[in-house]
Amino acid sequence: MLDMKGRKAVVAGGGRAAVRKIQALLSGGAFVTVISPAGSAQLEKWAAAGQIKWLRRAWQEGDARGAFLTFAATDDAELNTEIAGQAGPNQLVHIADDYEQGDFILPAVLRRGRLTLSVSTGGASPGLARQIRDSLSDQLPEDTETWLEFLFQARRKIRQRLHDPESKKKCFKKMMDPAFRQPERQAELLADVDGFIRICLTGGTF
Repeated sequence: MLDMKGRKAVVAGGGRAAVRKIQALLSGGAFVTVISPAGSAQLEKWAAAGQIKWLRRAWQEGDARGAFLTFAATDDAELNTEIAGQAGPNQLVHIADDYEQGDFILPAVLRRGRLTLSVSTGGASPGLARQIRDSLSDQLPEDTETWLEFLFQARRKIRQRLHDPESKKKCFKKMMDPAFRQPERQAELLADVDGFIRICLTGGTF
């Protein structure tokens, strides 16, 4: 849960582990520089599309200068440790397969529209984290994305009209009624937010 939009990130390595990290960084809006003599077909596609800057060479000291975040994801454990040691005091580093030497770990992530679920085992077993994530995914109702989008829109409209915390709390609680999982009811509320607010504050049904 880190805002990487517009921030510089450096990834050392071009294998599968690096590709997973790059995909996450691009999804978060980061500016990504990849340093690796070779890489996968996916790296070629990203580089050709201008989505990443790819320096096709071995790592050199100073390559992480100015980066907010660095992934050391080469297949050389000693080099990964060396890269981590070059980080400045205000830089974050993740070392593939050796999270204890880095500054953070990566959870298994599930995204459904505005919903984000992350599962971490503290580095004990990334595989188990992925299994738990997939199990949670199977349990989510099919309407999760549309339900959350409705809640987001309704909450935003209510906050624009109300300033009293207790009044807002009443409306937020009311819109969680299972009846509003129905698309027709969602449309009714969004079309008449003021009417919904009056019902919330005075009682009755909407």
